[in-house]
Amino acid sequence: MAAADLVLRDLLDTLLSENVAGAADALDVDGPGVPGAACGEAERWCRVPVPGGALVFRCRDGGPLQEWRLSRAPVWFVDNVERGGAGPGDQAERTWRELVPHQVLDRLVGPADLPWRNAVAADLRAAVEHTDVTHSGWSALAEHAPRAGGVTRVRLTGGLLTGERLAATRNRPFHPTARAVSGWSTAELATYGPMRPEPLGLRWVAVRRDRLRHGEDTTSDAIATLLLGQSEQDLLSDAMRASGVDAAAYQPIPMHPWQFERVLPVEWADEIADRDVVPLDCVLGRFHPTASLRTLATVADPASVTAPEPAVHVKLPLGGSTASVATLGAARLLPPRYLDNGDKAQRTLRWLLRTDPALASRVALCDERTWCGWHANAADEFADRPGQLAAQVRRYPGDVVVDDTIAMPMAALAAHEWCQLAPALGVEDPVAFFRDLAAAFCAMTFAFLGNGVLPELHGQNVVVVFPTSDNATAESTRRRPTSAPRFVLRDHDTVRLCPRWMAAAGTPDPGYRIKPGAPQSLCLDQPETLIGYAQSLGFQVNLYGIADALARHYELDERVFWRVLTDVIVAGIDAAVRDDARDTLRAVLLDAPEWPSRQVLGPLLRAGRSNGVSMPAATGRVPNPLSPTVVRR
Repeated sequence: MAAADLVLRDLLDTLLSENVAGAADALDVDGPGVPGAACGEAERWCRVPVPGGALVFRCRDGGPLQEWRLSRAPVWFVDNVERGGAGPGDQAERTWRELVPHQVLDRLVGPADLPWRNAVAADLRAAVEHTDVTHSGWSALAEHAPRAGGVTRVRLTGGLLTGERLAATRNRPFHPTARAVSGWSTAELATYGPMRPEPLGLRWVAVRRDRLRHGEDTTSDAIATLLLGQSEQDLLSDAMRASGVDAAAYQPIPMHPWQFERVLPVEWADEIADRDVVPLDCVLGRFHPTASLRTLATVADPASVTAPEPAVHVKLPLGGSTASVATLGAARLLPPRYLDNGDKAQRTLRWLLRTDPALASRVALCDERTWCGWHANAADEFADRPGQLAAQVRRYPGDVVVDDTIAMPMAALAAHEWCQLAPALGVEDPVAFFRDLAAAFCAMTFAFLGNGVLPELHGQNVVVVFPTSDNATAESTRRRPTSAPRFVLRDHDTVRLCPRWMAAAGTPDPGYRIKPGAPQSLCLDQPETLIGYAQSLGFQVNLYGIADALARHYELDERVFWRVLTDVIVAGIDAAVRDDARDTLRAVLLDAPEWPSRQVLGPLLRAGRSNGVSMPAATGRVPNPLSPTVVRR
């Protein structure tokens, strides 16, 4: 599908689901169509009145979550001016014009209506351009999916690279600007994005150790040793000596090349002049960018005898106040206060896995306690500027992701690449595949909720691990999953809590540090609010993104997958740990007429990109997709 059509589909669906500028209220179904164009089976003509005319497009049944969705491109604009018809029997004519995504927004939303319309329109233009870059890069790669016989598998050695690239082809499902990297040109995305074919070297800076704060892991003051082989560590030491810095007083920290060139000289000029920060003349390491852009996977140098530890990612900030990089409307910074809260959350999650063997059999954790970041004084604790100069090492559990597994971010399963994924995963029955995946996911989700905590369970934060066995024959080279999938969690700084349920379950409070008076969504008073994040991010974004991709590839009604999800949720609730948790889960998930939903486009149009690291979002309401009257319609 063309890049503009992919962005257009997400845009139209979101405009209708969020009722932006009253689009859903004004929608006219079964109105006049476009001359010379026809509707296919189950398609209807839809019109949305706009100043000077109307938007006209083919729509289809929208499934349980919304009434109508775009069936296929294009979207036309028809004006209100009649032309011709002067003679007897002449027909009046109107002008019809196909629109690209940003033009649809321009027609629907006036510049005075929503103040950030122009910025969002620019992101829509970038989304189309960047989708072209990403898909062209994907097509040019040699490997697109895990293969049998050990040829190429989605595995953590090399950084989940194939799975990360798969996830990047769609990014966050159902978000119109998700494919845009605000602040980067197409050339920069090709250079620094996940489809880059060759490894990327990192720049390095030496920072006074007394200007840094560190993570809980004892290797936080020696990050370079986890990312570089011995020969490159020696080159780094040489670069530090050449710059006149003492290794006892300074710590070398990796920096993204874009950050080194665009942000460091401008926004850290005073610290460089004071020699608190010393840029080093070296480019070291071998890394592949992942779907999140700021996280890079280590790649062993085949010529090196002492390679860095396998299954390691490094997370680096991108952007500052003068040059910024944003995805999903959020800055790609790395504030140490978030990393510190991540340490605390990881400690609580590890306690849960130690005390709940059933949960531990389903879930493993990345170790993210190795990090360092700028911390000049106590007044900076809640400032965003320290997030411009930081680094975090993420280590994957070696006993979970090994040669006989296939692993990828769950977001990869939402990609529209099932022509590669299905044979790689041995999927012959997509409904059965989804049932097994959803059952394991719900069991994990309800176990966490029963203990009063909930990791952020969207598809980028959860890695799914499929155990496999070789059963290749002359007719088949597939590696088939042999048991229920397991999950690996990452990005622990967004683990949410409900202290009331934590106390009832005996779960220790992590002791987050949160800026007094600042809006926050980590500590939640009501269990229903905590469950709401499972409903929105876990079910409507993550699992529904996968169901949507399967439904499109196999030409199935998406309600089939919602019915499956209903069944596994009912079973999962029945296995919840406490009566009060079971009752609340049933009331919120099954009995309530509506669910909370994540609104993303309206907040961007009203308030613009976030000044911080959180994605702009608001809470809306949708019909309960598990209601029998909705899911069985």
